Amino acid sequence: MNKLIVALIAGTFAAVASAQAPAPQTPAAPATPAAKMTTKEKAATVDAATKAGAENTSGATAAAQGAAAAKTEKGTAKALPTKADKQKAVDAATMKGDNDAGAKAAAKGSATAKAEKAEPKALPTKADKQKAVDETTKSQAKGG
Repeated sequence: MNKLIVALIAGTFAAVASAQAPAPQTPAAPATPAAKMTTKEKAATVDAATKAGAENTSGATAAAQGAAAAKTEKGTAKALPTKADKQKAVDAATMKGDNDAGAKAAAKGSATAKAEKAEPKALPTKADKQKAVDETTKSQAKGG
């Protein structure tokens, strides 16, 4: 049973990998066989292939340079010329962060406060505890 599961997983992986691979490109067949081509025709074919390769390479290098520039700019902070611009940026960041997290935290905090309000606070010393007991006893004696 385990071998069957492993075989199914391996087959699925192979099918997905082959589906994502680009189709193999076949070179364009020359109009005349290579044996019958003159040296000028061969040179023209080589030049065309070289130019096509150079165009692809220049695009790749431009993309690499753009990515490198983006990485260096990403870490640097934007220079804001005036205090008003800086304050606007702070306000925007504050509003962005307060949308959901602030409302949820406030609701949770108020629920916790309501729960703690019903519970009596712990008294730190024996004297405080004795005083609370005496007050409760007096108030119950007057009411009863």
